[in-house]
Amino acid sequence: MRICLYTSTALPTVGGQELVVDALARQFTSLGHEVVVLAPRPGRPWRLGDDRLPYPVVRHPRFLSMRRMVEWYGWWLLRLCRRQPFDVLHCHGLYPTGYLAARCRGRLGIPLVLTSHGEDVYDGYPRLAEPRLHRRHVEALAGTDVLVAISRFTREGYLRLCPHARRIVDIPNGVDLGPFLARAARPADVEPAIREGRYVLFLGRLDHRKGVDLALRALATLPSDGQVQLVIAGDGSQRAALESLTKTLRLDGRVRFVGWARGVTKAYLLQNARCLVVPSRQWEAFPLVVLESYAAGCPVIATELPGLCDLVHPGRTGWLVPPESPSDLARALENVFDDRLDSERLRQETVELARQYAWDVIARRHLDLYGELIGTGRPSE
Repeated sequence: MRICLYTSTALPTVGGQELVVDALARQFTSLGHEVVVLAPRPGRPWRLGDDRLPYPVVRHPRFLSMRRMVEWYGWWLLRLCRRQPFDVLHCHGLYPTGYLAARCRGRLGIPLVLTSHGEDVYDGYPRLAEPRLHRRHVEALAGTDVLVAISRFTREGYLRLCPHARRIVDIPNGVDLGPFLARAARPADVEPAIREGRYVLFLGRLDHRKGVDLALRALATLPSDGQVQLVIAGDGSQRAALESLTKTLRLDGRVRFVGWARGVTKAYLLQNARCLVVPSRQWEAFPLVVLESYAAGCPVIATELPGLCDLVHPGRTGWLVPPESPSDLARALENVFDDRLDSERLRQETVELARQYAWDVIARRHLDLYGELIGTGRPSE
């Protein structure tokens, strides 16, 4: 098959959507399909590194405005499809990519697939408050052959915005098992105070939505054993405020801010944590970090939000707590630090679940869907 993945953001920018597009492109290429990623040039002066990827990337000018002259960018999509005909176009993000594909639908003449990665179907998303942009998001949904729902959160978002959507198919995101299944040696940059099996881990952006302050307040209610009990791996707009809160709560000796953790360091921190904590306070569509944690054999404490409830099975792979509740989170942390916890059983459960989300499995589900749409494959589930 000849597949175009059209995305509003791609590597070297790193986030959930960028990693998903990269993983799908790699998997499709390894299975012998022709894949092209179409993406704008990033706004920052990145060194792109597109030539080092195992699939071609075509760049068009970055989107200068989300309100004016957006339709002009459809020319780049049509030009690519004329020069290199595709069997299917898979857009990532409702706007502007999904909207532009829907507007060009008649001239493209190929099936359109669309995946939201969460933010653009959240009912608090600022663009949806603007009537003109709201209409464009709905036009993207209505003009697509199949909407891929990565979670219950995105499925519900599709139906809220566009009850008359043609078709919704549930296909979750996946995880690259290899880096997390293989035991990682302790990196030199992990300080000695971070002891194996004696801490919980937060991994992600440090902003209000992620609820790291709730984890700090929960920890402050638990007795101290004089050791580091919470490792915060990430960075963001709230870092200074969170560091200040740590001092206010007198948690200096129990918390470590280690900045962004990638590669071997991320694998090591996940493999040796008591659990991952995901105290999000608003929405999560499908957090890849939960699957990475499972692949590392690390259970998860998460808040009861749709995208997290899909992944966390209480008592088997982790625990769910109400949002905005440091007291409930503290009780879950107490369970985690209880030496009677059957850690080995939890580890086996989490790894087994992660295997069901391996990227090769998820990529083949996408290919089944594409094949059905172009009439060359068996129907998808």
